[in-house]
Amino acid sequence: MKTYFTKVFLLAVVTTSLISCDSELDIKNTNRLATEEYYQSQDEAQAAVDAIYNGLIIDGNYQRMTPIMGDARGDEARSRSPWIFLAQTANFTVPSTDGALEIAYLGYFTVINRANQALEAIGQIEDIEPELRDRLIGQAYFLRALAYFNATNVYDNVPLVLEVQTGAETFFPSNQETTQADIYAQIESDLNEAITRLPVSYDNVSGPDIGQAARATVGAANSLMGKLKLYQGDYGGALPYFQAVVNSGEYDLAPNYGDLFSQDPAIENANPGRIFWAEFTQSANVDFNWGGDPTVNWRQFSAIAPTYSGADFYDFIPTQFLVDELKQERTINDEIDPRYPATILSYLPDEGLTQSYGQPYFLDQNENYIAKYTLANTGGDPFVCGINYHVIRFADVLLMYAECLANTGDIPSAATHVQRVRDRANLPDREAEFAGYNLNQFMEQLAHERVTELAIEGLRWYDIKRWGWLDDPAKLNELEANDPDFSTYTSNRNYQPFPQTELDRNPNLVGNSAND
Repeated sequence: MKTYFTKVFLLAVVTTSLISCDSELDIKNTNRLATEEYYQSQDEAQAAVDAIYNGLIIDGNYQRMTPIMGDARGDEARSRSPWIFLAQTANFTVPSTDGALEIAYLGYFTVINRANQALEAIGQIEDIEPELRDRLIGQAYFLRALAYFNATNVYDNVPLVLEVQTGAETFFPSNQETTQADIYAQIESDLNEAITRLPVSYDNVSGPDIGQAARATVGAANSLMGKLKLYQGDYGGALPYFQAVVNSGEYDLAPNYGDLFSQDPAIENANPGRIFWAEFTQSANVDFNWGGDPTVNWRQFSAIAPTYSGADFYDFIPTQFLVDELKQERTINDEIDPRYPATILSYLPDEGLTQSYGQPYFLDQNENYIAKYTLANTGGDPFVCGINYHVIRFADVLLMYAECLANTGDIPSAATHVQRVRDRANLPDREAEFAGYNLNQFMEQLAHERVTELAIEGLRWYDIKRWGWLDDPAKLNELEANDPDFSTYTSNRNYQPFPQTELDRNPNLVGNSAND
């Protein structure tokens, strides 16, 4: 199960940068099949979809850069990296000329272009079981929607590329008339297609994908649709999608919070709270999965482990704000919130926290380090870290559902879902208190609940933006107090700049406000 997404055929198609295609460079590679020679069977249709999933585990997506784009720009973590790109991403000053901006941009379009290719190919192959065809098409639409959701939230008005690029004109798409509203509308269209085709799970399907749990489901599509509506402030529109997930009976909260970030396959597979995730493994194969065409020698490790680890690259540290938030409440047994040691590595002997990386604590005892998505609590080689990355998990859906309920007038029901998340952390029952809050009070509490449950999961920056805090001088001052990197934030820096390399390649592309 852990490796099937990398067992894909290498096809002679464009899958990454939107580059020019000069006829003088049209040299046939005899080691690779052309698309017209390849797509003939059901197995090849599934391979086309598997190739899309493979794009999720490269550097531009969930191996490293997509989480960093969220974590660095929020107030939960600060960069201390010698890599200037990470430091300038964190303090909102990265110039468009920094070549590293292209990593995520190409990562998103790798997924988008592979999804376009799969959608075209599946339509051409006649000999596919009808139900499998629907599932494959549904997965391609979901994955394209996910890639565009990430791309537009990072870069704003990226070009809409919805067909396989086959000639010089299609290699130079324009975004000059494209708005984020247009992109959101396309994401909604793709998700509507996915929702009608995807199964609840793959446990009982009939076909070669039976039992393959990492594939997109209707629960994942409903969750992303709800999130899409929420990000546009359409609380009422989001409600039925979150409600469908919460009431489906398919998901629950894992009893042990720390198990959410284990690389033990048995613990990962037993987690009832995962809805959609990027699969990584502990393979020690020789080729690193930074990007490009996959090979049978690819390892599939999560690079967040060495990047965030205090014992390795040590590129990020938790802010004191995050430390204080996670220490704010103790459990009903007067113990530290169990989410603290799963998120932050600290030397706290009074709390029984005296280990780091599977050894007696050897780091600076006066500093705090990031634990989540690293091997801080277990030890091991970070370059074979196999912790799956949660793209959508049930606790996030519960808190987003609560936000929508509160903003449509049902704060008591919203309080129930918030307390459900708190119960897993063994925190005091404050449901009745929350139920009596007005909307402003509830949203302040919800912000706390989200940061303690979902810290260092790439979400906080997007919460800050959609809540309007960047436009509120008092909130902006608060953010700067939480994280001094906000002292260099300016209003044109809500997005990463378009990579200058991409603007140079494509004469029809225009930058966003951060390129000004």
